Amino acid sequence: MRRIRVGIDVGGTFTKAVAIDMAQGKIIGKVTVPTTHSSSEGVSTGIVQALKSLMEKYSIQNSEIELISHSTTQAVNALLEGDTAKVGIIGMGVGLEKSNVIKRTNVKNVQLAPNKYLHTCYRFLDTSKYLDDKEVEQAIEELKEEGAEVIVISEAYGVDDPSNERFVMEKSDIPATAGHELTGIYGLEIRTLTAAINAGILPKATSTARFVESAVRNEKITAPVLIMKGDGGVTDMSTFRSKPIITVLSGPAASVAGALLHLRIIDGLFIEVGGTSTNVCVIKDGRPEVRYVTIMQHPTCIRSLDVRVAGVAGGSLVRWSGRKITDVGPRSAHVAGLPYSCFTATEELEGGQIITFRPKEGDPIDYVAIESAGGKRFAITNTCAANALGLVPEGDYAKANEASAKMALSILARRLGTTMEQAATIILDISVKK
Repeated sequence: MRRIRVGIDVGGTFTKAVAIDMAQGKIIGKVTVPTTHSSSEGVSTGIVQALKSLMEKYSIQNSEIELISHSTTQAVNALLEGDTAKVGIIGMGVGLEKSNVIKRTNVKNVQLAPNKYLHTCYRFLDTSKYLDDKEVEQAIEELKEEGAEVIVISEAYGVDDPSNERFVMEKSDIPATAGHELTGIYGLEIRTLTAAINAGILPKATSTARFVESAVRNEKITAPVLIMKGDGGVTDMSTFRSKPIITVLSGPAASVAGALLHLRIIDGLFIEVGGTSTNVCVIKDGRPEVRYVTIMQHPTCIRSLDVRVAGVAGGSLVRWSGRKITDVGPRSAHVAGLPYSCFTATEELEGGQIITFRPKEGDPIDYVAIESAGGKRFAITNTCAANALGLVPEGDYAKANEASAKMALSILARRLGTTMEQAATIILDISVKK
């Protein structure tokens, strides 16, 4: 019987699965499916689809699978795109230090990307005396009334004595996380910020973990299910449920680990362009650097491989002011639910007009799409621009219908008062600079 390990990567646009025969050290096969952002079960639906497709295509029996490990850009893409839950923060400290504690724990709205924020609301509890049940419950209720979907508890010197943080967590009837759970280092503000970011992606992580584990067991697969961490290690799903932030950059970390293992890179610059984001890492002397994760200049307590992530990639949408192209991304065509113009028949694009729209509720209305006479919309992306300029080689995964790409860029160029080539070049130039 074969000993098979399955690796699954959840990207912003595609979910990929690969099966490896451990006895022979060879790849058995791989599959790619669209990442299922719009599914009621979120990206976990795509994980299960990829696993089932892999097993069916390569006749893999459930008893042959000894391990399933998956990496994900879900956390980092959620942060780049601002898809986070509102966080209620309870700061705690003794009365004499109240003003200083409030200053360091009330992080307010945290910028995650241009025009994207993690929204928070705040209450302070004095821990000079024992915490009162009613006082704690009232603070939680008030935060919920302000829209908090998850609670963060952070006390000065909570890493030395986390009993108060644990007490408040036990009283919360919505998901909660505390500063001491994520790090043992001092630095109240950094601990609070790290906990807030963790909390913002907690509901999605909990849902994903629950559905993935359930679906795997329904397939009668008893192998352990692990998830990559940003530092290149792995953890179990129960830890992921409470500390999803440790998987930030796990997708890029898995890619770098693969390059080190299979390509035997000693010194090099690793660049991976996905559909939603692009990962860049320097490998020196056969190993990448490890650093503390920084999110939009905000330091955190989470360590990861030193992979820099840009919110621009092959599927990033074009944005404009009405007279000129102003940006590309961070929203992608897949997240917006739009087909790429370059993978569309030219007949569907004929007579199309440029419109602006919001990919998701709350987004600025400066994203560009082509709307056909029948009302169907098509995205203009980096992939469309590259194909329009003939930059994608034959046989490449991104190779599309060049005629459709040129038509889409021509429709945009007419509105800009420029040529197709200039419009496509501007799009790619902006992306390269990012």
